[in-house]
Amino acid sequence: MPERGVIIQGLDVLDVVGFVNTKNKKFQAILLNDLEQIIDKDSEEFRLIRKLFLDGFNNYTRSILVLIFGDIEHLM
Repeated sequence: MPERGVIIQGLDVLDVVGFVNTKNKKFQAILLNDLEQIIDKDSEEFRLIRKLFLDGFNNYTRSILVLIFGDIEHLM
């Protein structure tokens, strides 16, 4: 028999999304700061890598939240 997920009653979806977004932004800032140590932040290469990273990571995070909670972007 497959294992089922745990349902937590009283969980505020907006609190969870806010927490995930905060952690997401912190992780992104750390990675971009590390990238600045390797590549000049004023270079075209840095701007391209930054855009690719932010777009990809934000899409990934959004897709996970949609998978867990459904389409909640209208609530935000």
